[in-house]
Amino acid sequence: MKPLTVALLGCGGIAVRYRKTYARLYGVRVAVTIDVEEKTARQAQEETGAAHWSTRADDAFASGIDAVVISTPNYFHKEHALGALKAGKHILLQKPIAPTVRDAEEILVAYRKTDRVMAVYMNLLDHPLFWDLRELVRRGYFGRVGLASARLAHRGGLTWTASEKLWRASVAKTGGGSFIQLGVHYLHLLQWILQDAVFQVQAFSTNLACPHLEGDDLMLAHLKLRNGTLAELETSWCVQEEHFSLMGTQGAVHYRDNRCLEIWSENGPFEGKILRLKGDGKPEHLDPLLPPEWDDEENPLNQHRQFVEALQSGRSPEVSVEQGMTDLRIVEACYESARSGVSVKLPGSGASVLKGEPLE
Repeated sequence: MKPLTVALLGCGGIAVRYRKTYARLYGVRVAVTIDVEEKTARQAQEETGAAHWSTRADDAFASGIDAVVISTPNYFHKEHALGALKAGKHILLQKPIAPTVRDAEEILVAYRKTDRVMAVYMNLLDHPLFWDLRELVRRGYFGRVGLASARLAHRGGLTWTASEKLWRASVAKTGGGSFIQLGVHYLHLLQWILQDAVFQVQAFSTNLACPHLEGDDLMLAHLKLRNGTLAELETSWCVQEEHFSLMGTQGAVHYRDNRCLEIWSENGPFEGKILRLKGDGKPEHLDPLLPPEWDDEENPLNQHRQFVEALQSGRSPEVSVEQGMTDLRIVEACYESARSGVSVKLPGSGASVLKGEPLE
Protein backbone atom coordinates (compact mmCIF):
# COMPACT_ATOMS: atom_id res chain seq x y z
CA MET A 1 0.00 0.00 0.00
CA LYS A 2 1.33 3.41 -0.96
CA PRO A 3 2.02 5.55 2.15
CA LEU A 4 -0.41 8.36 2.85
CA THR A 5 1.61 11.57 2.61
CA VAL A 6 0.60 14.22 5.14
CA ALA A 7 1.42 17.88 5.72
CA LEU A 8 1.02 19.32 9.22
CA LEU A 9 -0.08 22.94 8.84
CA GLY A 10 0.20 24.61 12.24
CA CYS A 11 2.43 22.76 14.70
CA GLY A 12 2.30 24.94 17.83
CA GLY A 13 -0.37 25.54 20.44
CA ILE A 14 -2.67 22.59 20.94
CA ALA A 15 -1.02 20.71 18.05
CA VAL A 16 2.01 20.10 20.28
CA ARG A 17 -0.13 17.53 22.11
CA TYR A 18 -0.85 15.38 19.08
CA ARG A 19 1.66 16.01 16.30
CA LYS A 20 3.84 13.06 17.37
CA THR A 21 0.97 10.73 16.44
CA TYR A 22 1.82 11.03 12.76
CA ALA A 23 5.32 9.67 13.29
CA ARG A 24 3.85 6.37 14.48
CA LEU A 25 0.72 5.81 12.42
CA TYR A 26 0.91 2.84 10.06
CA GLY A 27 1.11 3.71 6.38
CA VAL A 28 1.72 7.43 6.96
CA ARG A 29 4.63 9.62 5.91
CA VAL A 30 4.91 13.24 7.04
CA ALA A 31 6.15 15.30 4.11
CA VAL A 32 6.40 18.72 5.76
CA THR A 33 5.78 20.42 9.09
CA ILE A 34 4.71 24.05 8.80
CA ASP A 35 4.44 26.80 11.38
CA VAL A 36 4.86 30.57 11.35
CA GLU A 37 7.51 30.08 14.05
CA GLU A 38 10.61 28.47 12.55
CA LYS A 39 11.62 26.88 15.86
CA THR A 40 8.23 25.18 16.17
CA ALA A 41 8.33 23.90 12.58
CA ARG A 42 11.82 22.46 13.15
CA GLN A 43 10.81 20.77 16.43
CA ALA A 44 7.81 19.20 14.74
CA GLN A 45 10.03 17.94 11.92
CA GLU A 46 12.30 16.23 14.45
CA GLU A 47 9.36 14.62 16.24
CA THR A 48 7.63 13.35 13.11
CA GLY A 49 10.58 12.52 10.89
CA ALA A 50 9.20 14.84 8.22
CA ALA A 51 11.23 15.31 5.08
CA HIS A 52 11.04 19.11 5.34
CA TRP A 53 9.95 21.99 7.56
CA SER A 54 8.62 25.34 6.42
CA THR A 55 7.09 28.64 7.53
CA ARG A 56 5.01 28.95 4.32
CA ALA A 57 1.43 27.64 4.33
CA ASP A 58 1.52 27.12 0.57
CA ASP A 59 4.03 24.31 1.03
CA ALA A 60 1.19 22.18 2.42
CA PHE A 61 -0.53 22.35 -0.97
CA ALA A 62 2.38 21.02 -3.03
CA SER A 63 2.09 18.06 -5.38
CA GLY A 64 2.72 14.68 -3.81
CA ILE A 65 0.86 15.54 -0.58
CA ASP A 66 -2.36 13.60 -0.01
CA ALA A 67 -3.78 15.21 3.13
CA VAL A 68 -3.36 18.36 5.20
CA VAL A 69 -3.92 18.51 8.96
CA ILE A 70 -4.89 22.13 9.65
CA SER A 71 -4.22 23.21 13.25
CA THR A 72 -3.82 26.96 12.69
CA PRO A 73 -5.77 29.67 14.57
CA ASN A 74 -9.46 30.08 13.69
CA TYR A 75 -9.02 33.10 11.46
CA PHE A 76 -6.70 31.19 9.11
CA HIS A 77 -9.06 28.24 8.67
CA LYS A 78 -10.90 29.57 5.62
CA GLU A 79 -7.72 30.57 3.78
CA HIS A 80 -5.96 27.31 4.53
CA ALA A 81 -8.94 25.04 3.91
CA LEU A 82 -9.73 26.71 0.59
CA GLY A 83 -6.08 26.46 -0.43
CA ALA A 84 -5.96 22.76 0.41
CA LEU A 85 -9.23 22.01 -1.40
CA LYS A 86 -8.12 23.92 -4.50
CA ALA A 87 -4.95 21.82 -4.51
CA GLY A 88 -6.98 18.60 -4.27
CA LYS A 89 -6.01 17.61 -0.72
CA HIS A 90 -7.95 15.72 1.93
CA ILE A 91 -8.33 17.76 5.14
CA LEU A 92 -8.54 17.25 8.89
CA LEU A 93 -9.52 20.65 10.27
CA GLN A 94 -9.26 21.78 13.90
CA LYS A 95 -12.55 22.93 15.43
CA PRO A 96 -14.33 25.30 15.05
CA ILE A 97 -14.26 25.19 11.28
CA ALA A 98 -14.17 29.02 11.07
CA PRO A 99 -14.81 32.13 13.21
CA THR A 100 -18.14 32.83 11.46
CA VAL A 101 -20.89 30.91 9.70
CA ARG A 102 -20.25 33.01 6.58
CA ASP A 103 -16.62 31.84 6.40
CA ALA A 104 -17.68 28.27 7.12
CA GLU A 105 -20.22 28.39 4.30
CA GLU A 106 -17.45 29.32 1.84
CA ILE A 107 -15.47 26.30 2.98
CA LEU A 108 -18.51 24.04 2.68
CA VAL A 109 -19.36 25.26 -0.83
CA ALA A 110 -15.78 24.69 -1.99
CA TYR A 111 -15.66 21.25 -0.38
CA ARG A 112 -18.87 20.11 -2.07
CA LYS A 113 -17.32 20.82 -5.46
CA THR A 114 -14.58 18.25 -4.81
CA ASP A 115 -14.36 14.51 -4.28
CA ARG A 116 -12.03 14.96 -1.29
CA VAL A 117 -12.57 13.86 2.31
CA MET A 118 -12.83 16.65 4.88
CA ALA A 119 -13.19 15.97 8.60
CA VAL A 120 -13.28 18.04 11.78
CA TYR A 121 -11.05 17.15 14.72
CA MET A 122 -12.88 16.64 18.03
CA ASN A 123 -10.50 15.26 20.65
CA LEU A 124 -13.22 14.21 23.13
CA LEU A 125 -14.09 11.37 20.77
CA ASP A 126 -10.70 9.83 21.62
CA HIS A 127 -12.16 8.79 24.98
CA PRO A 128 -13.81 5.33 25.09
CA LEU A 129 -16.04 6.50 27.94
CA PHE A 130 -18.07 8.70 25.63
CA TRP A 131 -18.54 5.87 23.12
CA ASP A 132 -19.86 3.73 25.99
CA LEU A 133 -22.21 6.51 27.08
CA ARG A 134 -23.59 6.77 23.55
CA GLU A 135 -24.22 3.03 23.53
CA LEU A 136 -25.85 3.18 26.98
CA VAL A 137 -28.19 5.92 25.75
CA ARG A 138 -28.97 3.96 22.58
CA ARG A 139 -29.92 0.91 24.64
CA GLY A 140 -32.11 2.96 27.00
CA TYR A 141 -29.87 2.24 29.98
CA PHE A 142 -30.75 5.62 31.54
CA GLY A 143 -34.37 5.50 30.45
CA ARG A 144 -35.35 8.72 28.73
CA VAL A 145 -32.68 11.40 29.14
CA GLY A 146 -34.37 14.54 30.45
CA LEU A 147 -31.52 16.76 31.57
CA ALA A 148 -27.92 17.17 30.45
CA SER A 149 -25.19 19.54 31.49
CA ALA A 150 -21.59 20.24 30.59
CA ARG A 151 -18.97 22.68 31.78
CA LEU A 152 -15.56 23.38 30.27
CA ALA A 153 -13.84 26.11 32.23
CA HIS A 154 -10.24 27.07 32.89
CA ARG A 155 -8.41 30.17 34.09
CA GLY A 156 -6.02 30.67 31.20
CA GLY A 157 -7.64 33.98 30.35
CA LEU A 158 -6.45 35.46 33.63
CA THR A 159 -2.80 35.04 32.63
CA TRP A 160 -2.93 35.72 28.90
CA THR A 161 -1.56 39.11 27.92
CA ALA A 162 -3.01 41.66 25.52
CA SER A 163 -0.11 41.04 23.13
CA GLU A 164 -0.81 41.30 19.41
CA LYS A 165 0.33 37.69 19.14
CA LEU A 166 -2.52 36.50 21.38
CA TRP A 167 -5.15 35.81 18.75
CA ARG A 168 -7.50 34.39 21.40
CA ALA A 169 -8.02 37.95 22.67
CA SER A 170 -9.68 39.03 19.41
CA VAL A 171 -13.36 38.51 18.61
CA ALA A 172 -12.60 38.91 14.90
CA LYS A 173 -9.92 36.20 15.01
CA THR A 174 -11.76 33.70 17.22
CA GLY A 175 -15.39 34.43 16.41
CA GLY A 176 -16.25 35.21 20.02
CA GLY A 177 -14.62 34.18 23.28
CA SER A 178 -14.67 31.18 25.58
CA PHE A 179 -17.85 29.72 24.10
CA ILE A 180 -16.74 29.29 20.50
CA GLN A 181 -13.38 27.93 21.63
CA LEU A 182 -14.53 25.64 24.43
CA GLY A 183 -18.27 25.15 24.14
CA VAL A 184 -18.12 23.60 20.69
CA HIS A 185 -16.48 20.49 22.23
CA TYR A 186 -19.40 19.56 24.47
CA LEU A 187 -22.01 20.99 22.14
CA HIS A 188 -20.96 18.44 19.55
CA LEU A 189 -20.48 15.65 22.10
CA LEU A 190 -23.94 16.14 23.62
CA GLN A 191 -25.71 15.80 20.27
CA TRP A 192 -23.44 12.92 19.23
CA ILE A 193 -24.12 10.90 22.39
CA LEU A 194 -27.87 11.56 22.38
CA GLN A 195 -28.13 11.24 18.57
CA ASP A 196 -30.32 14.32 18.73
CA ALA A 197 -30.17 17.92 17.53
CA VAL A 198 -30.42 21.32 19.22
CA PHE A 199 -33.28 23.38 17.80
CA GLN A 200 -33.61 26.32 20.24
CA VAL A 201 -31.18 28.19 22.50
CA GLN A 202 -31.13 30.93 25.09
CA ALA A 203 -27.78 32.21 26.32
CA PHE A 204 -26.09 34.71 28.62
CA SER A 205 -22.52 35.96 28.40
CA THR A 206 -20.23 38.40 30.14
CA ASN A 207 -16.62 39.40 30.60
CA LEU A 208 -16.14 39.08 34.34
CA ALA A 209 -12.40 39.09 34.96
CA CYS A 210 -10.49 39.36 31.66
CA PRO A 211 -10.88 42.91 30.32
CA HIS A 212 -7.82 42.43 28.10
CA LEU A 213 -9.86 39.86 26.12
CA GLU A 214 -12.50 41.21 23.76
CA GLY A 215 -14.93 38.32 23.98
CA ASP A 216 -16.79 36.44 26.70
CA ASP A 217 -14.85 34.93 29.57
CA LEU A 218 -18.07 33.40 30.96
CA MET A 219 -21.04 32.05 29.04
CA LEU A 220 -24.10 29.97 29.86
CA ALA A 221 -26.31 28.47 27.15
CA HIS A 222 -29.65 26.72 27.66
CA LEU A 223 -30.47 24.26 24.88
CA LYS A 224 -33.63 22.48 23.73
CA LEU A 225 -33.19 19.28 21.75
CA ARG A 226 -35.72 17.78 19.36
CA ASN A 227 -36.51 14.70 21.45
CA GLY A 228 -37.28 16.69 24.58
CA THR A 229 -33.96 16.83 26.45
CA LEU A 230 -33.11 20.15 28.09
CA ALA A 231 -29.43 20.95 28.48
CA GLU A 232 -27.11 23.62 29.80
CA LEU A 233 -23.59 24.34 28.65
CA GLU A 234 -21.14 26.59 30.53
CA THR A 235 -17.72 27.86 29.45
CA SER A 236 -15.13 30.13 31.00
CA TRP A 237 -11.65 31.60 30.66
CA CYS A 238 -11.62 32.72 34.33
CA VAL A 239 -12.94 29.89 36.56
CA GLN A 240 -11.91 26.26 36.73
CA GLU A 241 -13.82 22.97 36.36
CA GLU A 242 -14.90 20.41 33.79
CA HIS A 243 -17.87 18.08 33.94
CA PHE A 244 -20.39 16.20 31.82
CA SER A 245 -23.73 14.84 33.08
CA LEU A 246 -26.75 13.00 31.73
CA MET A 247 -29.85 12.47 33.90
CA GLY A 248 -32.59 10.11 32.78
CA THR A 249 -35.78 8.54 34.08
CA GLN A 250 -33.96 5.31 34.99
CA GLY A 251 -30.37 6.35 35.61
CA ALA A 252 -27.71 9.05 35.45
CA VAL A 253 -24.02 9.64 34.89
CA HIS A 254 -21.68 12.38 36.12
CA TYR A 255 -18.06 12.71 34.96
CA ARG A 256 -15.93 15.37 36.60
CA ASP A 257 -12.54 16.81 35.72
CA ASN A 258 -11.68 13.94 33.36
CA ARG A 259 -11.26 11.68 36.35
CA CYS A 260 -14.21 10.96 38.66
CA LEU A 261 -17.21 9.00 37.35
CA GLU A 262 -20.46 8.25 39.16
CA ILE A 263 -23.09 6.25 37.31
CA TRP A 264 -26.26 4.37 38.19
CA SER A 265 -29.04 2.58 36.39
CA GLU A 266 -31.90 0.19 37.07
CA ASN A 267 -31.42 -1.69 33.81
CA GLY A 268 -28.88 -4.39 34.51
CA PRO A 269 -25.23 -5.10 33.65
CA PHE A 270 -23.28 -3.44 30.88
CA GLU A 271 -19.89 -4.22 29.37
CA GLY A 272 -18.49 -1.65 26.99
CA LYS A 273 -15.18 -0.39 25.72
CA ILE A 274 -14.14 0.81 29.18
CA LEU A 275 -17.15 0.46 31.51
CA ARG A 276 -18.12 -2.71 33.41
CA LEU A 277 -21.34 -1.95 35.27
CA LYS A 278 -23.69 -3.89 37.57
CA GLY A 279 -26.71 -1.74 36.78
CA ASP A 280 -28.49 -2.64 40.05
CA GLY A 281 -29.81 0.84 40.78
CA LYS A 282 -26.98 1.70 43.18
CA PRO A 283 -24.33 4.35 42.43
CA GLU A 284 -21.13 2.94 40.96
CA HIS A 285 -17.90 4.94 41.20
CA LEU A 286 -14.72 4.89 39.13
CA ASP A 287 -11.81 7.08 40.20
CA PRO A 288 -9.55 7.54 38.37
CA LEU A 289 -11.10 7.09 34.94
CA LEU A 290 -8.63 9.00 32.83
CA PRO A 291 -8.83 9.85 29.13
CA PRO A 292 -6.17 8.52 26.77
CA GLU A 293 -3.28 10.73 25.76
CA TRP A 294 -3.94 12.81 22.65
CA ASP A 295 -0.93 11.31 20.83
CA ASP A 296 -1.68 7.68 21.71
CA GLU A 297 -1.72 6.13 18.25
CA GLU A 298 -2.51 2.71 19.74
CA ASN A 299 -5.91 4.00 20.87
CA PRO A 300 -8.26 2.82 18.09
CA LEU A 301 -10.51 5.82 18.81
CA ASN A 302 -7.73 8.40 18.38
CA GLN A 303 -9.28 10.85 15.94
CA HIS A 304 -6.06 11.32 13.95
CA ARG A 305 -5.79 7.56 13.53
CA GLN A 306 -9.50 7.45 12.65
CA PHE A 307 -9.01 10.11 9.95
CA VAL A 308 -6.06 8.26 8.43
CA GLU A 309 -7.91 4.94 8.49
CA ALA A 310 -10.96 6.55 6.90
CA LEU A 311 -8.78 7.71 4.00
CA GLN A 312 -7.05 4.35 3.71
CA SER A 313 -10.29 2.34 3.76
CA GLY A 314 -12.59 4.71 1.89
CA ARG A 315 -15.08 5.11 4.74
CA SER A 316 -16.59 8.35 6.01
CA PRO A 317 -14.86 10.24 8.83
CA GLU A 318 -16.51 10.34 12.25
CA VAL A 319 -17.02 14.14 12.26
CA SER A 320 -17.87 15.58 8.86
CA VAL A 321 -17.54 19.20 7.80
CA GLU A 322 -21.36 19.33 7.63
CA GLN A 323 -21.50 18.44 11.32
CA GLY A 324 -18.92 21.12 12.07
CA MET A 325 -21.15 23.56 10.20
CA THR A 326 -24.17 22.56 12.30
CA ASP A 327 -22.17 23.07 15.50
CA LEU A 328 -21.07 26.52 14.37
CA ARG A 329 -24.63 27.56 13.53
CA ILE A 330 -25.66 26.67 17.08
CA VAL A 331 -22.71 28.62 18.51
CA GLU A 332 -23.69 31.66 16.46
CA ALA A 333 -27.32 31.32 17.60
CA CYS A 334 -26.13 31.28 21.23
CA TYR A 335 -24.15 34.48 20.67
CA GLU A 336 -27.18 36.07 18.99
CA SER A 337 -29.32 35.14 21.98
CA ALA A 338 -26.77 36.54 24.44
CA ARG A 339 -26.75 39.85 22.51
CA SER A 340 -30.50 40.11 22.08
CA GLY A 341 -31.70 38.68 25.38
CA VAL A 342 -34.24 36.39 23.67
CA SER A 343 -34.26 32.74 22.68
CA VAL A 344 -33.25 31.81 19.13
CA LYS A 345 -34.47 28.91 16.99
CA LEU A 346 -32.10 27.21 14.60
CA PRO A 347 -32.88 27.28 10.86
CA GLY A 348 -34.81 24.20 9.87
CA SER A 349 -35.44 23.36 13.54
CA GLY A 350 -31.95 21.92 13.90
CA ALA A 351 -31.97 19.26 11.20
CA SER A 352 -29.56 16.54 12.29
CA VAL A 353 -26.63 15.35 10.21
CA LEU A 354 -25.24 13.13 12.97
CA LYS A 355 -24.22 9.57 12.21
CA GLY A 356 -26.65 7.16 13.82
CA GLU A 357 -25.55 3.63 13.04
CA PRO A 358 -25.37 1.22 16.01
CA LEU A 359 -21.97 0.67 17.60
CA GLU A 360 -20.23 -2.67 17.46
